[in-house]
Parts: sequence; structure tokens; C-alpha cells
Amino acid sequence: MDILIIMNNYFHDVATAVLISAAVIMWVLGRNARKGGPAEVAALARAYPLLGKFAVGSLVWIVLGGIVRVIYFNTHDLGAVFDDLATAIIVKHVFELAAVLFGLLLWRRTRRLIEELPEAT
Repeated sequence: MDILIIMNNYFHDVATAVLISAAVIMWVLGRNARKGGPAEVAALARAYPLLGKFAVGSLVWIVLGGIVRVIYFNTHDLGAVFDDLATAIIVKHVFELAAVLFGLLLWRRTRRLIEELPEAT
């Protein structure tokens, strides 16, 4: 059981990295599409659905894996090493929530860009 919990914690961190990576790729492709021509817009339109699936899958894993992580925090995570981490964890989650909200705005903005540009269809 310990190995499964540790693997969950690892994959929870990987899901966070995948979510951030998908957002960065989306941002770069969107920036290129605004500056570039039809080829850049087409690249954005092609990547958008797949990056969206990665983002949604990552968010689902972050939430579900986070539940397990919270349950076993004091025995298998930093809580096992350090007591009194509540402030640091609150700050971390406020930052992560802000990043997710920013990412949602980015996704909506990118979708509108794709819909507005005739080269994407």
C-alpha cells in the first residue's frame, strides 16, 4: 500500500507539470498565431483540442490524486518530515488556484482566437 501511495504522490506532481506544460504550449502557439500567418493559426487550431484533453485529464488527476495525498499527508508526504506546514501549503494552493484560473482564461481567449480567425477553419 505504501508504494501505491508514493506512486500516487509522484503522479500527482507529474499531472501538475503536464497541466503547466499544456498551458505554456498553448500560450506559445497562441502568440505565434497572433503574429504569424495561416500556418501558425492552423497549428494552434490543430493543437488546441489535444492540449485541452491533456489539461482536463491533468486537472482530474490533480483533484483525485490530491484527495489521496491529503488523506496520507502526515505519513507519506512532507507532513511526515515537517510539522507546521499549514501556512506553506495554503500559500502554495492559493498560487496554484490562481494559475488554474489564469489557465482557464488563456484557454477561453485561445478558443475565441481560433473561432475568429478564418484561417483556422
